[in-house]
Amino acid sequence: MQATRWSFSSAAVLAITLAACTGSRLAVPPGPLSAFAFSAVATAWVPVAYGDAQVSVPSSFSVVYPGVNRVCAPVTPPGALYVAPTATIQESPGCPTEVHGTRVSVVPTRRVPPRYANGKPILVNGVTVYLGPRNQRESSYAYYAPSLGVEVTARGPLAHRVLGTLSRSPRARALAPGIAPAVPASWQSASFAGLRLSFPAGWPVERADTWNLCGPVQIAIGQGVTLDTDKKFLALPCPAPVASPVTPSNGVRVDSGGQSPTGSFSPGGGCLQSGGVTACPSSTPDYSVLLLSVRVPGRDEPVLLSIGLAGNGMVARTILYSLQEA
Repeated sequence: MQATRWSFSSAAVLAITLAACTGSRLAVPPGPLSAFAFSAVATAWVPVAYGDAQVSVPSSFSVVYPGVNRVCAPVTPPGALYVAPTATIQESPGCPTEVHGTRVSVVPTRRVPPRYANGKPILVNGVTVYLGPRNQRESSYAYYAPSLGVEVTARGPLAHRVLGTLSRSPRARALAPGIAPAVPASWQSASFAGLRLSFPAGWPVERADTWNLCGPVQIAIGQGVTLDTDKKFLALPCPAPVASPVTPSNGVRVDSGGQSPTGSFSPGGGCLQSGGVTACPSSTPDYSVLLLSVRVPGRDEPVLLSIGLAGNGMVARTILYSLQEA
């Protein structure tokens, strides 16, 4: 497949609910730090993505996603991360109101907040950020990253360290414009529903014909390839939402029956064309999973594709650029 240049436009960020998943660990916060040092990090840290932005928190943090009906946030250290919090997100009745630890919020914003108008830009992991009001005595800090469309605020013992992990998410790298990466010769390929894609050697390939929804967002996907015709609905109870951060993983899921694994698909801009197919990324962030609607010639319904966003996103980017008509 020849190298192809694709271009993308920025996608809107929407608040959506959480799907069930399982947790795991990452040894250290990913990526080099240009402004802060992590010499004292002793616990496992896990990256948590939201759209084009990503921060890392200890694996023992609690993570609260938009619209999640869940039990109390932690009342003891180390703390909690609130992803795209809104006024409608409240803790359960009877929960203590004070978090004894670090509280971090990642808030989507496309306009410069007034308090950053005279701020000086610095680089954090290659991202230009503006410093907001800070209170070192209370360990309170705030960053605004216009290129990522987020404001990140933190308060507590780990506030400075968490903000130092702010970086571009694997989704941003997977969808960045540029030359198509070459598919390694060791990779294998599969054809399904008129679509052909490549993926790393050794990934197991599973075929399925059932679908089941546990909420309109994915925050993780299992490693391997799932090819699903979506012919039958499988009514299974959904597990309770997991409060801990989930380590992203690589994997691919192809749904040919028009049943999105996250419910209704929200199309975004920046569709790409290559190999005779057209792929449009969802406007929703889906956290550590890239969701796309793929138009294949000869098919009335689009094929829905889910790609895991682990590491720096290069595996996902290579899979994405390998798409072609079978």
